[in-house]
Amino acid sequence: MTMAQETNSVEPLARSKGRLSEGGLELPDFPGLQFRTALPEGLEWFDSAETIGDFDASGMFTEFRRLWLGYAPEDRDRLQVSVHAARIPAERVALASDYARLLARVWGPKNYGIYGDERDFGEVMTGEDESGFDRRTRISVWRRGTDLLILRADTTLEDFETQASALAAMVGSLEFREGIADPIIDGLVAHQIRLPSGAVLDYPLPPHWQAFDQGKAQAAPISAAVWLDRADEGGNSAIGIFGVAVPAGARAADAPLDQIAATMSDLMMENLLPGTEFKRQPVTNYRMKGFRPDTVQAMFLDRLELADRKMGASGFFLVAGDDVAGFSSLTAYPVDAEAMGIMMHANFIDRLVLDALREQVGQSAN
Repeated sequence: MTMAQETNSVEPLARSKGRLSEGGLELPDFPGLQFRTALPEGLEWFDSAETIGDFDASGMFTEFRRLWLGYAPEDRDRLQVSVHAARIPAERVALASDYARLLARVWGPKNYGIYGDERDFGEVMTGEDESGFDRRTRISVWRRGTDLLILRADTTLEDFETQASALAAMVGSLEFREGIADPIIDGLVAHQIRLPSGAVLDYPLPPHWQAFDQGKAQAAPISAAVWLDRADEGGNSAIGIFGVAVPAGARAADAPLDQIAATMSDLMMENLLPGTEFKRQPVTNYRMKGFRPDTVQAMFLDRLELADRKMGASGFFLVAGDDVAGFSSLTAYPVDAEAMGIMMHANFIDRLVLDALREQVGQSAN
C-alpha cells in the first residue's frame, strides 16, 4: 500500500545536470510536453507510434502512446529509451510517483527504489531477475496539467552501472520548452475548517470532492469536515479533516497520535459505513518530511479487513499549538489495477491536505 507515502528507506535515484541535446524529439500531439534534455549518446531515434493498453483497467488514462524509441542498433540490449505521452482524466489525477508505480507493475515488476518527494515528478527503479535476462528499468514521470511525459529506460543488469550517469543526466537536465497553465491545480476549490482553538486551516480540494452531511453540528472538542469523491461511482474514497483540542497542561511530546489517528479513522467508518464490522491491521507509521524537526507528527497507514473487501486507511496528525490537526482518509486497497487507480487519486488528495498543513502549521524552517 502506498497511501500518501513520501518517505522510504531507499536513496533517491540519481539526477544530474548534463549537456543539453541540440536536437529534440518532437511531440506534436502533446505541445505542453515538448522538452529538451541530455539525450544519451550513441542512440538512434525512431518514430514509434504505438498505443499502450496495458493499463486500461486502472481507469487512469484516456490516451497512452509510445512516440519515440532510442537505441544503438549494434547493441540494442545495452540501453533502450522509450518516450511515452499520456492523457489523464482530471478527476483521477495522481502523484507522479504513483503513476510510476502503476507502470512498474507491468514494466517491472520488482521495486528497487522510489523517488517521489515532488507532487508532479516521480520515478521508480524496477526490473526482473527471474526471466533468464536480468534487466533494470528506470521509469520517470512528469505531470503537466492533464498530460504525462514518461521516459522508460531499459538496460541489462550487466550494463546498468555504466549507463547510470547517462540516465541521471537525461532525467536531471530535462527542461520543458514552454510554461503552461495547470487546469487541475487552477481548478481546486478553497475550503477551511475552524480548529477548536479558533485557528483556521485552509486547504484545497478538487470540485468533485463534495461535503458529506454538510451543516452537521460539531461536537467540541473536535472540529471535523468530511469529503467524498463524487466522481467515484463505487464510493470508495473519503477524507476527513480534523482538529482535536489539546487538554490544558498536556505536553506535546506525550500526544497519543496513534490513538488519535485510529479514533478518527473509526469515526470515519462509523459515519460512512454505519454498522459495518471490520478489523484494523496496522501496516506502518513514520514521520513525514518537510516539517520542523521539533514538530510532533506522524503518518499512519492501516489495512481494514471487511467481510467482503479490504480498504486502505491513512491518517496524519501533528500537534499545532493548542490543537492536534490532521486528516484521516479511506480508499480502496490496491488488490488490482482498478483499485490501485482509485487509491492513487486518494493519495493525491492526501497530499493536497498534507501540503496545507506543512505550509500553515508545521512548515520546516529550511
